[in-house]
Amino acid sequence: MKEIKGKVKRAVQILWENKYRMTYYMLILCILFGCIHYAESGIWSSANISFNYSEASLGLSPNKTRFNAYEIVSEEVMQRAIEKVGLQGSISASELASHVFITPEGTGHVGGSDDYISTSYNINLNADGLELKNRTTISLLKSICEAYREFFQKNYCDNQDMLKEKLEITTDCEPYLRLNELELRAECIMQYLNARLSENKSYVDTENPDSSTNNFTTLSKQINNIVDYDIPNVKAYVIEGGIAKDASLLISILEYKNKIDDIAAQKEMAYYDANKNGISVYEKSMTSVVMIPTTDEMEEYYMSRTKTAMDNMARSADSSLQAATDYQSEIVDTSYVVEKMQTVTDDAGRLKEAQDMINKLESGINEISDQLFILDKAYIRYKSQNYVSFTYNNASFAQRINVKKTGMKAAAVLAFMVGLNSLRKVRKNRKGIKKSEKV
Repeated sequence: MKEIKGKVKRAVQILWENKYRMTYYMLILCILFGCIHYAESGIWSSANISFNYSEASLGLSPNKTRFNAYEIVSEEVMQRAIEKVGLQGSISASELASHVFITPEGTGHVGGSDDYISTSYNINLNADGLELKNRTTISLLKSICEAYREFFQKNYCDNQDMLKEKLEITTDCEPYLRLNELELRAECIMQYLNARLSENKSYVDTENPDSSTNNFTTLSKQINNIVDYDIPNVKAYVIEGGIAKDASLLISILEYKNKIDDIAAQKEMAYYDANKNGISVYEKSMTSVVMIPTTDEMEEYYMSRTKTAMDNMARSADSSLQAATDYQSEIVDTSYVVEKMQTVTDDAGRLKEAQDMINKLESGINEISDQLFILDKAYIRYKSQNYVSFTYNNASFAQRINVKKTGMKAAAVLAFMVGLNSLRKVRKNRKGIKKSEKV
């Protein structure tokens, strides 16, 4: 025991005697390992991506299509990221994708269900082996994130395909049929605008100073004027004037349409009669109203009336009667047009005037569609700016050199060096003792 204490005491004494030298070595080792860790951390960058919309927790995109977070490493996103950071020709899309790693967050939640869907993901970029020139790893990672945001907004926020369509500016059309096409196109734009107004009535594109095109309300008034006034006025001019490019062909088309509508009307009336007859023969004992207790959305009790098959038949009968009435009304309107077109006169001047009116409507509808496309694109950017958010993990200097790990490695190496030095001294002493014994 005394021998052990003596050895420990001597070791402590040796350490104390060499404290300045060991401090110097420790400092050198810390600087060495700190530089290594700092250099290694420079090739890694990470960020957290969060999807902040209600459908994300259901595994869906904002447009209700299936969501796939791993599209971050798709070729389109990678190529766009390379273009944004200016590394075309230095890195390929597939090469960059192989250095990006995506991992979901929150998989270890309390519920433990296998059906859990993560709405946050970690993105890690290892730039080791990539030719970045003078770009940093974090700048490349940011370009990847911004490229994915553009990709997400373009493909999954809202579908603008309807607004991309353009009406052809006709030169020799059948006026009445073309007006029906224009009316359908204008109503589609009007429905799109009404949907936007129901979402955000007060939105204004601040980057556009023109008050006639920077908000949905003004554009809605413009398209409503075309649907409610301009098209009906031109249509009335064409019908009342009996203006047609080929009257006989137009009359044949309209008469055929009336036959189809008449068949549809008869079909709906047959449904109506069948439901009405079904109600008349329904057993009276089966029509009794039963009240049952239930709760509303506020969890308050009330007595609810049960629905019977007769209720369904009554609603179906009403629907069929309304549809038949609409068809009959359409037949009357079409018959009036046929009557007017039978009195058509060959007047090239009036036909040319109608064509000019139609061309003006075509240009007006296209112009509104173009203005709406630009405004809607700005609105999509506005409303989806927080759909996808990124948090970049910018490590401090202390984190990059990893103080704890650096200190532990330096201490371990120093201890190893001290141990080797002590072992060398012990062996040297033993050799000296053996030589003295031989002498």
